Amino acid sequence: MFCCDGSSFGNPGSAGFGVVIRDSNCQVLGAMSGGIGVATNYLAEYYGIMCAVELDVQWGMLKIIIVSDSKYVLTEFAKGRVPWFMKGRWKIATRKLNQIKYQHGDGEANFSADCMAKKGVALAAGVRQIYIGRP
Repeated sequence: MFCCDGSSFGNPGSAGFGVVIRDSNCQVLGAMSGGIGVATNYLAEYYGIMCAVELDVQWGMLKIIIVSDSKYVLTEFAKGRVPWFMKGRWKIATRKLNQIKYQHGDGEANFSADCMAKKGVALAAGVRQIYIGRP
């Protein structure tokens, strides 16, 4: 399970994303924060999901659940409506997966991803911090 969130201080403003990776027992396997530069909350949410799927491929997982507090962004991804500038990356990453499920979620899972996204806001555009285990 990849819990994803995006954050922007200002809209648009300094933006980042966060991802918390959990196993089937909800134990934290790792986390990631990333800086985007200046973007909207909407784009930060997209980047969180995109980078989660790319990390998933790096880690060799074939079946994943993407959890986000943004119903709209989840619906767009589920329908294959990825922003044009991410389409190539999305096709490459998803070709290597057997299954992606999308789930709307609030609460603790989103809280953790939101904390990681806020750390991402402080990072320069393109910088990623990956943590193995709990950060």
